[in-house]
Amino acid sequence: MEQLDLTPSPRLLEVLGDIPYQPWQCLAELIDNAFDDFIADEERDPQEPPTVRVTLPKPTTPKGDEIVCVADTGRGMGKEDLERSLRAGYTNNSRHGSLGLFGMGFNIATARLGTLTEVRTTRAGDADWLVAEIDFRRMEKAGSFSVPLSRQPKADIAIHGTEVTVRRLKPETRASLRRQATGSQIREKLGDVYSYMLRSSDSVPELPGPALVGRGFALYVNDNRVKPRLPCVWSANRYVTYRGANVSAITKIERTLKPAWACMDCGYWHHSDPDFCAECQSENLQLRERRVFGWIGLQRYFDTSDFGFDLLRNGRKIRLKDKSLFKWEHPDTGREWTEYPIELGATVGGRFVGEIHLDHVPVTYQKNDFERGSSDWRTAVDIVRGDGPLQPKKAKEINYPENHSPLGWFFGAFRDIKPGQRNLIPGDGARALHETAREWGRDFHKGLPEYRTDARWFEAAVDHDEVRVGQRPSRKSTAAGTSRPNVSSPDPQDDILAITGLSLTGASSSTSPSGPGPITRQETDEERFDRYRASARRLLDLCHEVALPNLGRREVVVYETSEPLKDGNGRETPTLARSPRGNKIEIFVDGRHPVFKECGRDPRDYAIMQLAETMRTQARTTEPLAYVAADIISRLPDQRFTDSALRQRIEGLLQRTREALTSVVAVREHAIALWNCLPISEKEYAERNAEATESSLVWSEATTDGRFIAHLGPGGVAAIIRSRPDLVLDGVVFTTTWSTWPSHDAKARQVERLARRFESLAEFVVNTDAKGRLDLSLTRLTLDMLDQELRSEDLQ
Repeated sequence: MEQLDLTPSPRLLEVLGDIPYQPWQCLAELIDNAFDDFIADEERDPQEPPTVRVTLPKPTTPKGDEIVCVADTGRGMGKEDLERSLRAGYTNNSRHGSLGLFGMGFNIATARLGTLTEVRTTRAGDADWLVAEIDFRRMEKAGSFSVPLSRQPKADIAIHGTEVTVRRLKPETRASLRRQATGSQIREKLGDVYSYMLRSSDSVPELPGPALVGRGFALYVNDNRVKPRLPCVWSANRYVTYRGANVSAITKIERTLKPAWACMDCGYWHHSDPDFCAECQSENLQLRERRVFGWIGLQRYFDTSDFGFDLLRNGRKIRLKDKSLFKWEHPDTGREWTEYPIELGATVGGRFVGEIHLDHVPVTYQKNDFERGSSDWRTAVDIVRGDGPLQPKKAKEINYPENHSPLGWFFGAFRDIKPGQRNLIPGDGARALHETAREWGRDFHKGLPEYRTDARWFEAAVDHDEVRVGQRPSRKSTAAGTSRPNVSSPDPQDDILAITGLSLTGASSSTSPSGPGPITRQETDEERFDRYRASARRLLDLCHEVALPNLGRREVVVYETSEPLKDGNGRETPTLARSPRGNKIEIFVDGRHPVFKECGRDPRDYAIMQLAETMRTQARTTEPLAYVAADIISRLPDQRFTDSALRQRIEGLLQRTREALTSVVAVREHAIALWNCLPISEKEYAERNAEATESSLVWSEATTDGRFIAHLGPGGVAAIIRSRPDLVLDGVVFTTTWSTWPSHDAKARQVERLARRFESLAEFVVNTDAKGRLDLSLTRLTLDMLDQELRSEDLQ
């Protein structure tokens, strides 16, 4: 019988280089092979840490000398293993328990990088290195897959490992790798992808138990160690109370599934005991464990992109910051909802993070996603987030039970975005300090030790609550195991303003007492400022590093104190400046000074003006004071407020108000009463809103069972407050008291004040004209006041 020879052309290997892999993906394919060998080597000497070293071209590398090299200290290979490993399509790894899965990764990675690859490998005890050279051009010209193998003696017989070196780099690869920033960008990416593999067991003390214990592998790029990207999360010791239970800021996930038979060649799972694989007919089957494990946690800051779950397979991240688990698709209609983040999602973002290990779930050949059509993926999704909506109200509307999955419970406890200790969100007493918290997060990822723990974030959350209720902040311990950071005392000799004679903080001249008697010791500058700090709180939205052209870079700390401040002449002053060692500036503001208490001025404005004057003086510049102050304000993101940002805040406040009203309309007669009290214009507003967002809703039913509440506008809330204060005040929806006031006039004033604030928000929403500074300021203050009056307790 005649036969056809289907041996492919050697050009196949070069064509593999056209598959769109980024440089870091090519390196990862080679690193995967090394890490697989480390994992499989159970007899490895613990004194010999497993290490991979990557060498990349630098901007200074001479043209033509550029190489990419990945060298490991693994066990190395003999001739037969080396031959099999270099064969296109072959893999020495099983489809389960290994990072290198498909057998083509080595060929794709090396072909993508260049046209000449050298592989050197040796085992401990071997006398020589085995050296294979894969030259795509020569192979194509010869029409053969054969490659030369040579042996090179090694100096130390104990050496072991494998080196893969790619030369004759492709022009686009060479240009990319020679860029100044490429090396650091690749280190950062690999540090994220292999975070679990690179970190040690004590890298993230915030998480309890073994969920984050890493393998301690070492990875270097151009002799710079790759640092694992660690999660900036609240400690597991932090918690909030939700529905009578304490919910930790870290929730562990651990679900063991029934073992199944896995084909170690193609990866197909069998739930019975087969004789051979139903997919590829292989007899290489193993009964293997299947489990979903990891954790979900609360990041210390919100971000519009830097949140979501890392999904791992065998220790390597396949999906980074995946947000698909925050979406829910109705199984009957196919309609999809994004359930988190909802409130201020576009401007503030989310903070739910975590690591979910899915070792048994198949992945795509590029290892950039899981096979989402597989039953294993669907089972894992149900374990983490359940099969229904995360939102209790949404679940109730479509007849789903309440979601008690790990993510469902976590969502209920931490979905609120109001600042304070209740939600573990830093604030300044009036609003959340989102940008400040993000800046601290950046300092955490830079490795600055003072941002290592969550103490700074927690201090700001506690301060917010104390300021909001009028309590004086304490610098003593605010929670078990958490103390507020101490502030080092400045050295008066380093006060630049005092040296120039322009000091606002110099000590008054001491005079000797006349006549006999005890001499009273004069308080030093150091003691005086320690006293100021003891009765102060930081204005965290102003505590930033400020860098101005021609004026230098300063680390600014602003304190609002209730202690009277005195200048160098002993006169009381609203502000003082202090310059300790280094580039730090401390600004003190007397919050009880008459200019603030009686004239209504904002202490922050005076603090910024004092900072501007101090920086001008230190730089000896003639820049106008107002110009410098304006420049400082423009560099403090938490001081900004715009029309779009305020609209987002209004929608967030409305969402929380609607959630609180849900408990009221749960009683049918109350739902009917609230609908009937709405004016026609507000009923029409709610109907239009429902039609646009929930077209399947039967509106006639929604107006009697209370579901209309989800579509209420701020004007509708005002109408309810005016008509039925008995149903919504006195802590039911709003903390505003009503029934306890003895006179009718007093009750009417309480209702009018609260309703009018919602009406002003309604006016803001419908008015699309450009708004002036005073309009924006008034709306911001209205929101601040309503935030304090809206009931704060477990979401229903």
